[in-house]
Amino acid sequence: MPDLMPFAQWLRATAASDWINSSRWLWPLCESLHFMGLSLLIGITGFFDLRLMGFFQRVSIGAARALMPVALAGFAINVVTGLVFLIGLPEQYFNNRVWWFKVAFLALAGLNAGFYETRLSAKVLAVGPGGDLPRAAKLVGFVSLVSWFAVLYCGRMLAFIGDAF
Repeated sequence: MPDLMPFAQWLRATAASDWINSSRWLWPLCESLHFMGLSLLIGITGFFDLRLMGFFQRVSIGAARALMPVALAGFAINVVTGLVFLIGLPEQYFNNRVWWFKVAFLALAGLNAGFYETRLSAKVLAVGPGGDLPRAAKLVGFVSLVSWFAVLYCGRMLAFIGDAF
């Protein structure tokens, strides 16, 4: 693994990092927004994933997918607030094995979504309510659900596990 401490020290010395750490309200506000964004993201994505896995068969895939822009808004909120956290305390994240697992699960979730969109989406959207979905769609739903809950778990454990390297 590359040594990111010089970068973390540089980032921590920036005016943006100083502003984040000197503000009494910014960190708690970002924590609240991060939780709300995660709720939107996992709630909606989780529903869609469960639908792919065969649950809620009376709901069409198209209807479940229509909620995804709200999930993407939640993801955007989390990207912005996550960057605030990273810029504010980079050494807390770069030195933590759990943060790297979180990043890996984020990447897995993204690759999984990309696979769904490029390879399966058209076939899956053609299946009506109650129709049987391809096994690959069920696997994509399962991988997505596990990935997002792993992101959630790793993010929560950051405060408890601390520096692991």
